[in-house]
Amino acid sequence: MTVEAFSSTATIVGAITGGVEAVDRALLRSRGTAQSSVAKSLQEQFGSRIDAALANLNAGVSNAKTEALASEQAVLIGRKSRITEAVEVISQALSQFDYLKNHITYLEEQITSLENGDITAATLAADWDNKLRKINQLSDAGDEQYFDGGLYYQKNLIGSLSRETFLTQNLYAPFNSEGDLYQVAGVYLGTDYHLTETSPGSEVWYSDVGFLGSEEATGTLTEYTSFPDTPTGNTEDVTTINFTGFTDNAGSDDVVAFTMTDATPVTATVNRGGLGILDAWLYDDFSTAVDANAIERAKADLNAAEGKILTAEAEFRADLQALQSRSSIFDSLIDGIEKEIQANIQDVRDDQEADLLALQLEFEVAKFGLSLLAARGSTLVFSLIIAQDAGTGDVPASTKQSGEAVLGATLNVRA
Repeated sequence: MTVEAFSSTATIVGAITGGVEAVDRALLRSRGTAQSSVAKSLQEQFGSRIDAALANLNAGVSNAKTEALASEQAVLIGRKSRITEAVEVISQALSQFDYLKNHITYLEEQITSLENGDITAATLAADWDNKLRKINQLSDAGDEQYFDGGLYYQKNLIGSLSRETFLTQNLYAPFNSEGDLYQVAGVYLGTDYHLTETSPGSEVWYSDVGFLGSEEATGTLTEYTSFPDTPTGNTEDVTTINFTGFTDNAGSDDVVAFTMTDATPVTATVNRGGLGILDAWLYDDFSTAVDANAIERAKADLNAAEGKILTAEAEFRADLQALQSRSSIFDSLIDGIEKEIQANIQDVRDDQEADLLALQLEFEVAKFGLSLLAARGSTLVFSLIIAQDAGTGDVPASTKQSGEAVLGATLNVRA
């Protein structure tokens, strides 16, 4: 086989096709179909990848670091919420203190009025017992609803849970992010007492004076074998009870003596709760007919009650300040984690957006490459046709030479 110059009578296409030169036109026509098929495949391939990147971007950001930070933040928010609840409980208790102090001051002033002769002992006795009821109402008003662990509780830092033990409630609030707790100790600021017999038996006596709802009601002292379920049936009207003596024992329980309606003498120890202020009858109804020291004892009890109120108020205000300070610290911790979460989210979103942009750019580059490849293919096919048609009279020689220049060397193949 010899290599010769291009001849219009024996072209490459003609040689390959056995002289059927219509195939070169068919090649040109089929090029458009092939290009469209490749473009469609390219569109499908990149389209699915771009759609997935968009879906990932629009679905929000969630990764292990973000979830860990969000979990830590949720714990802190829960603890901060408990601090807020505790602050409300303390604030509710503190809202009663001014009223409590006013009642103590009022009773002190009434004693002064009695000593000055401005009021009678009977007037003071009636006023005294009524004030005890108001003091206990204020103690009950310290109650506040407290939400903890998904449950609601009633918290009263200045109330009592038991008339037998005068037990108070304590409050525990989160102190730091480590889970330590801050204790707020309850202080009973109502007033209550019971008498435990030392003679003739060992029964106990409870008064309802400080718990009556009406100022006109008459208080009653009731005897129990076991409070509150087994009363013995013995009762005494506190306005007519036969008071026979009181022994003020410093450092131990005081002792009271009285005679029952059936003339049975009773001696009992006095067990005080809360502010420790007693019914008027235990101060000899301020007549000092039996107990010359009754008014001085009342003054001393009021002074002790006032001191207890002032001390409790100072402690509660310190507790309130401490928890409010801890609340601010928790706010800072929560805000810090929120900023960290947002920064992490932005980093992830930046990566996702970068991935999306990279896919879109890659798609554009692929489309551009396909168009260049298609254009080059078209040029080659057209050059074959032009080179082949040149010299037939339809195409000038200069065009033939241009086609050869684009196509490169042409071969004339002969058997």
